[in-house]
Formats: sequence, C-alpha cells, structure tokens
Amino acid sequence: MSITISLSPEVEANLKSRAAAVGQDVAAYTAKILESIARPRSLEELSGPVQGRFIESGQTEEQLGEELERAKHDMRAARRLRSGK
Repeated sequence: MSITISLSPEVEANLKSRAAAVGQDVAAYTAKILESIARPRSLEELSGPVQGRFIESGQTEEQLGEELERAKHDMRAARRLRSGK
C-alpha cells in the first residue's frame, strides 16, 4: 500500500537524518516505523520482561494486585506531601 502524508520540514529532515544513519532511504525507514506501530501485538510482547519477573516471583495474581494497590497509595501520599496538600 502506498500513502502520501504531509510533514513539517523539521519532521522530514529528522526522518531523512535517521534513515541515513541506518543506511535506508526515507520511505523504507518511515514504512518500517509505521508498520511497527500499526501491527497487532500479543500480551506477551507488550508485557515483555514484566510478565517473566512476575512468573519467576511465585506471587499470585491477588498478591500482585495488593502490592500494586499499596504502591499506588504510597505514590499518591508522596505526591500530596510534595504538593503540600
């Protein structure tokens, strides 16, 4: 499939520079970027090493949920302290 898009001169220059740095023409380089963004990804690809660390930890999903909930509350408390609220 071929498409035509309008880019600002700055973006065009950036793409040309990046394409040249990896030895590709700008069309091939841009197509590669768009394909990597647009293709569907599996949950495993998206979670990457996080999923592996979770499995290795031996935690249950419930334990992980509790840990994440505590971390969320801790972060919110710290944010409130920093903002003086």
